[in-house]
Amino acid sequence: IPNPAFRRIRTYAVDPSLSTRLETASINEVTLKVQWEKLKPGPTGEYLRVFDTDAQETGLPGTSFPPVDLNEPRLLAQDGCPPSEGNPAFHQQMVYAVAMKTIEHFERALGRPVLWRPKMIADRPFDDSQFVKQLTIKPHAFQQANAFYTPREVALHFGYFQASANDPGDHVPGSTVYSCLSHDIIAHETTHAILDGMYRRFNEPSNPDVLAFHEAFADIVALMQHFTIAEIVENE
Repeated sequence: IPNPAFRRIRTYAVDPSLSTRLETASINEVTLKVQWEKLKPGPTGEYLRVFDTDAQETGLPGTSFPPVDLNEPRLLAQDGCPPSEGNPAFHQQMVYAVAMKTIEHFERALGRPVLWRPKMIADRPFDDSQFVKQLTIKPHAFQQANAFYTPREVALHFGYFQASANDPGDHVPGSTVYSCLSHDIIAHETTHAILDGMYRRFNEPSNPDVLAFHEAFADIVALMQHFTIAEIVENE
């Protein structure tokens, strides 16, 4: 029996807040077709390694969440975990799926595989010999309203925070908001990692436009990626 072309994985189309609005709730849970590959728990594949240890803001050892196994028959049968803000396994599943779709779009446009930047060595900044096979993704890396790509670790770090009591937006005041559940943020940070692998000097602010290019290009990719999701296009 040949391998399937895709693995179907459920994600949020945008972020959990759209599920609280009547006009968008029906389109916010989608199933992405992710290129099939042999996966280890994490998920960990050829391009990505999801490493889920909670933030260590208190100085105490962080909590490690059990890695999701998307090959588990019950998860395969239902296209992964159902979307949930409170399930770390779904958080791991979503960052993997959206990052892989972003990689797929770049590879289709470039006509070649995506490569990550070499490992940075402190005393040899231009040494390209340390090949990095996988981009590491940390869904619960720190407790802040932020997310970023770090070239030194070749990793994506996603934060989480408490919704404001005065201006919670579409969230319950005091509830936890996870940046790793935003389709836009995942695609944005993955784009930073891909651009850095293509040309690492774009991370050096030799003039104001260099860093602006990184941010603008990552924003555009995240925005345009929504138009690859049929449910969103049909709704619009």
